[in-house]
Amino acid sequence: MKYLVIILVSFLIASTVGVVGVFILQAVGVIGRAYTDMKNLPFGIAIGFNLLLALGTFPAFLNLKARVRNHFLWSALSFFVLPLVIMGYLCLSLEEESWTGVLFCIPYFVILSALFLRFRHQKRTFKELI
Repeated sequence: MKYLVIILVSFLIASTVGVVGVFILQAVGVIGRAYTDMKNLPFGIAIGFNLLLALGTFPAFLNLKARVRNHFLWSALSFFVLPLVIMGYLCLSLEEESWTGVLFCIPYFVILSALFLRFRHQKRTFKELI
């Protein structure tokens, strides 16, 4: 259950940060100055990128096995490898606008990293109590 909470919290906070960031950029006039049907597309892209990253974090459930959970490298790989591959693919597919993909993905990785470190710290203190 805690792995699903980590994935959902990362998705929700990163999506909120992405949508607020796009709103600020549109309010300042950096993006979306033309009045077209595509003006609100960056909001969908920000949420879509974070949704793909959240789906890519599902291998974190491998931490239910003690072999993965007790080994720091395997645990970190289960959390971060697939999202990093997805981010790399998104950045390569955007070509000239690859920085946009990275900017939409950074909040997700920051939140996921913080929650991963918290998860590892809780695991370590629990193991010391036993």
